[in-house]
Amino acid sequence: MHKEILKRLSKRFEAYDELAATLDDALLKQKIEVPKHKSLAEHLWCVIGARESYAKALSEGAWAGFACSMTSYGAGDYRLSLRQSGKVVQEAIAGVEDWTEESHSLLASLAEHEVMHEGQIIRHMYALERTLPESWFWA
Repeated sequence: MHKEILKRLSKRFEAYDELAATLDDALLKQKIEVPKHKSLAEHLWCVIGARESYAKALSEGAWAGFACSMTSYGAGDYRLSLRQSGKVVQEAIAGVEDWTEESHSLLASLAEHEVMHEGQIIRHMYALERTLPESWFWA
């Protein structure tokens, strides 16, 4: 099961990278008119920050709080940060020598977070009448 979760998480990272290739600054800022809705940029910022935070937690063996390293917010910044944050998680996973109940829980929470935002982003893109890469097979 562990290997399957890692394989699927890696595929979700690739899917986000494919979406990032289609981004432009205007799309990142667009919102849809529904209560409590975030822009695509806000969703992606949270994805990147969560990846970085869960990578740190996996490396340290326990949750250490949320932080996002992004300091600039153009389409190119999101493309780079999504790619880098995916690599940081994969490096942290590779560095876990003893998979404990805590580390498995952190990994599961990260996977849930990725998919939760993926669903929100699907709704966002459809509301804007935009298409998604085929790798977003939930859409």
